Parts: sequence; C-alpha cells; structure tokens
Amino acid sequence: MMLHKLRSATEQLHRDLEKDNLANKIMDHSINLNEYKLLLTQNYLAYAIVEPFLERYLEYYRADKSDRLKTDLLSMDSPIPKVELWLDFSCNNLTEAIGAAYVVEGSAMGGLMIGKNIPDCNSLENIPPQKFYSGKREDIQGFQNFQKLLRSKEFSEEEKDMAAKKAVETFELFGKAYCLQLQQL
Repeated sequence: MMLHKLRSATEQLHRDLEKDNLANKIMDHSINLNEYKLLLTQNYLAYAIVEPFLERYLEYYRADKSDRLKTDLLSMDSPIPKVELWLDFSCNNLTEAIGAAYVVEGSAMGGLMIGKNIPDCNSLENIPPQKFYSGKREDIQGFQNFQKLLRSKEFSEEEKDMAAKKAVETFELFGKAYCLQLQQL
C-alpha cells in the first residue's frame, strides 16, 4: 500500500521536523509575533516551491496553501520572499508528485491543530483572522482527496519507492525552510 510506504519512509524525518519547529511554540502558547511571522514565511517558501508541481500533476490539487500564507503575511505587513531565488526542487511525473503531496497534504492535519491553538497565544491576540492556520476542518479536504487518489490506483514497487524518495526530499526541503531566519531571506 502506497500510504504505508510513504509513512514508513518519512517517519523519522517527520518526527525530527515537528520536534524543532516553531509551531511547537503555538501549541504551548509561548510564540511571539516575530516568531509567528517567521513560521509563516518559512512555510510560504516551502509550499510556494512545491505547489506548482502538485498542481501540474494532480488533477484534484488546487495550489492555495502558499496563497493563504501570502495573504496572512501581507495582513501583518511582512515581506514576501522571492521563491525563485531560493531552493531547487522539482517533480517530473505523477508518482513524484504523489510523494510530495503526501508531505503537503499531510501537513494540513497538523495545521488544523495548530490553528485551533492560535487563539490561546497571548502574543497573537491582535493578528487578523488567519487563512493558513485557520483551524477550519475544510482545510483537510486536500488530504481526503489525496487518500482517494491513492485508493484509486495500483502502484508498482518501483513507483512506491520513487514516491517515497520524493516524500523524503520534500520533508528535507521543509526542514531547510524551517532552519531559515528572516535575515537570510
């Protein structure tokens, strides 16, 4: 099963990424406004790089996560970094796009929980309503569509390996984005 292959190939990367992410400060309500803006900027970079490939290869995919992040950043007068100057990433076929989509769509599940905790962060009480970390259930619709896609196809072992490799690469891209500080952008 493709989902099992993706999960097992990225399990440690997923844990490592969650451990050192600024989103933890939302979960424990200790984040400050500048850290939150940095988290949005880091996410914007990663999503803006990956989403065009998902939209190209996945019929159901609508590239809106980077747009929502951009809207949130602009609503707080934060600059939008130039994505094309940043990281090299590509998907060359549907199978690679499935691997990348596993990371992008799966992140919506965590984003739902993060969004529900934003109102409890005192330092974020004056921000406008958020589009990316909105805490709304409809934000996980993409993951549901992704699961339908996986159930509708049979995958060879070679395809499973290719998708898992791209999922790992996508997690690594997100990891690089989460290491950036604003002065580097």
